[in-house]
Amino acid sequence: MYICVAVLCVSVWACVTAETEETAEVERAGTVTQGSNMQGSNMQGSNMQGSNMQGMNLEGFRLDSAMLGGAALTHLRVEKGELIAEQDGATRRGASLIGAGLQAQVKDLTVSPAASSTVEYRITNVEAELAAYDPTHTGATYLYTLERWDAATAAWQPACAPDTDGRRVAIPLSGWWDGRGNRIESTTLFTLGCTAGVIAKCYRWGYRPWLTGYGTDMKDMHQTCTRLARADYCGDGVSHTRDGTLINVWDNLPAPGPVQRHGLLPPLGMIFEGGWGPHGAVCLSHARWLTSLGGLFTNICPNGRLIPPGLGGLACNSLLDVLFIDPSVRMFNESYLNLDLGGILGL
Repeated sequence: MYICVAVLCVSVWACVTAETEETAEVERAGTVTQGSNMQGSNMQGSNMQGSNMQGMNLEGFRLDSAMLGGAALTHLRVEKGELIAEQDGATRRGASLIGAGLQAQVKDLTVSPAASSTVEYRITNVEAELAAYDPTHTGATYLYTLERWDAATAAWQPACAPDTDGRRVAIPLSGWWDGRGNRIESTTLFTLGCTAGVIAKCYRWGYRPWLTGYGTDMKDMHQTCTRLARADYCGDGVSHTRDGTLINVWDNLPAPGPVQRHGLLPPLGMIFEGGWGPHGAVCLSHARWLTSLGGLFTNICPNGRLIPPGLGGLACNSLLDVLFIDPSVRMFNESYLNLDLGGILGL
């Protein structure tokens, strides 16, 4: 579940900002397998080409304050990819934040009316990001192991689902995301994105919001990546993909980019899917998952913003088609034609 947390003083108060049924469905989907990213030396590092696996959940914790050793941590903030705070005139960062405690009031949208409960978190480990997940070679990123207190078992439990390395860690990012997948700018609130979710995943793909010098706002590039990874075509927070679906991602950022490169040929069997912006797909060649025959012909976005190819004279079969429609588009992807035979046959 995507847990959204706001903070007052030294306590963290949670609020799930989405109230629509469709958003609640996205959040319930996030409680299933948290999605895998095919990361490692073969897909990340100096060679960013190939097929990436994405999950459809955002999975982040919005935090603002903490306590350590019974005393408040003040001015808790994110600088690049690191948590920093002040305590009794001293600056706390890195391993000196191990043991910091957080208290949150979390709302559960899976029940009606939404139930609230107080949840305690703690930071149990802090370590530098792995070099394999730093394609832009910027450093400055740290991984935080979080645990939450489970009153039912009277024990501390991991707060993050395991990523494909089997690690349960989170990366800090400034700002926060609401239930519709929108990034909200903030000078005081930040997000700890678990590496099993797309917030941290897009960061690890190289779209670090604090980077400069790529000819565009990297906050927008990171936001665009989260829409792409979740197949959030309409930019409304509704995912149209499934955990573990293979995609091939690239961008056309100017030097020192691109961050993700396409390579000479697409992965065998993959075809162009679409071009993307911060508010969802700009144009779409095909849906990542075909769940019904009607999906071939109907407008996938209820607000009419996105029209599939073949309707209205729009073509979106290649990068050139996308750039003809909107030259400002920076991110693109390819995917397989994934078929849900049960849905198509009405089973």
